[in-house]
Amino acid sequence: MYDLLLMAHLIIIAMVTGMAFSHLLMLRVSAGQSGERGLALALARRTMADFTTMAVIFVWITGVMLLWSQYGQTGRVVSAWFYAKVGFVGILTVAHVMQRMQAARMQGVVGEEDRARLELWVAVVWLAALVSICLAVVSFARI
Repeated sequence: MYDLLLMAHLIIIAMVTGMAFSHLLMLRVSAGQSGERGLALALARRTMADFTTMAVIFVWITGVMLLWSQYGQTGRVVSAWFYAKVGFVGILTVAHVMQRMQAARMQGVVGEEDRARLELWVAVVWLAALVSICLAVVSFARI
């Protein structure tokens, strides 16, 4: 069961990484777009963000299940790598929430400052997801 949870956890973090990168690319492509193309790209970004929200929730669920399955009943000590990973997943989560809040404020007219702020939050999600997946491999390999 542990191996299946670990695989699911790593796959979901990889999905978040890919979706964040795709979202960042769509933000860059949609800059200055208007009309039907601009609306289609905005819909694609919102849809991608919705899927990313679900994936972030599943990252937390599978992470807690992994922690409980490995340490919940054994009383073993968790490595420092694991705490670093949890910190980056926390950063990922906060940045994703901030990205969603920024996107909600941008409904209608989008200024360059708003777009830059949104790109910053998406980039933080992407980088935090990259670091999280690396730390997940290291932290769970040292059990």
